[in-house]
Amino acid sequence: MRQRATIITQTPMRITLGGGGTDVLWYSKKYGGAWISATIDKYVFVTLNIPEDKNLIRISHGDTAAFVNDVNDIPNEIIRECMKLVGVTSGIEISTVADASARSGLGGSGAFEVGVLNALYTYLRKPVSPIQLGKEACYIEMDKMGKSIGPQDQYIVSLGGIKYFEINNPNGEVDKVEDIDISSHTVSELEHNLLFFRTGIMRDANSVLLDQKQKAELKSDQNEVIEALHQIKELGQKVKRYLEEGDLDAFGKSLDIHWLIKKRLSKKVTSSQIDFWYTEAMKSGALGGKIMGAGGGGWFMFYVPKDKQKFREKMAQIGLEEKKCRFDWEGTKVIINLS
Repeated sequence: MRQRATIITQTPMRITLGGGGTDVLWYSKKYGGAWISATIDKYVFVTLNIPEDKNLIRISHGDTAAFVNDVNDIPNEIIRECMKLVGVTSGIEISTVADASARSGLGGSGAFEVGVLNALYTYLRKPVSPIQLGKEACYIEMDKMGKSIGPQDQYIVSLGGIKYFEINNPNGEVDKVEDIDISSHTVSELEHNLLFFRTGIMRDANSVLLDQKQKAELKSDQNEVIEALHQIKELGQKVKRYLEEGDLDAFGKSLDIHWLIKKRLSKKVTSSQIDFWYTEAMKSGALGGKIMGAGGGGWFMFYVPKDKQKFREKMAQIGLEEKKCRFDWEGTKVIINLS
């Protein structure tokens, strides 16, 4: 190991433009998945340093800090499993900050994992492709940590841009990644018309997805959940065409269709407050929208082609905080490497 190093990685968060939820393993392993994800300019930053005490592991994440001598004593499961996977088990300091709070529905957990892995591999001077970072982050969160999720977040935050993904195998592994053939004009219109708002409600994606899975296992509800995911997958494939053709009104309306279907997946997807906000947004000019991620809280995304200032004023009036976003095209990257 080298004596001194400072490495900082920057990993984007993500939004889903279509097909979201069909990547969850219990569904995609049996029926396949298809979705469109994009990264935005909200980031997780991971800083890696070498402490003076080469036996010490120092971790700072969110509001918590830990000082341990054994990698197995690290309280943060993601950092612990990332370090064990790459083989760095002592003499390291890792700290993180993020542009959006945890549980915002923007794939922050996946961005955190990928950013930590990228920093550790950079420290070891081991080149790793974005796809490999995505695969290893999936292994940690799904296999080692046992979360009822899918590979969407880890892959898109590693790669960046706007991409179409498919799963067509019983192992639930991503086997198709395509750049969307989207014009610069369409990208500009999307950035102009997609508006984001923070609800202030914290949500736990794993609990929402676990409730969805349990509902699908009940014979009385099974067909409803699976049929809803079939419809979401089909809609995601249509969204790919809408984006490639530049039909953004159709895209905007697809968000509304998706949201109505998504609410059938779990009672935890929405609430009376979320429904109120959504109804007001639709009355104020949105063609469609949805809560990002699994649902239950976090950030709203709305497609608003006209009268944006009036829309913004109404959203502020009912308690939603706007967050400005643009697309990120690079994925995870090292922004400082003094090693």
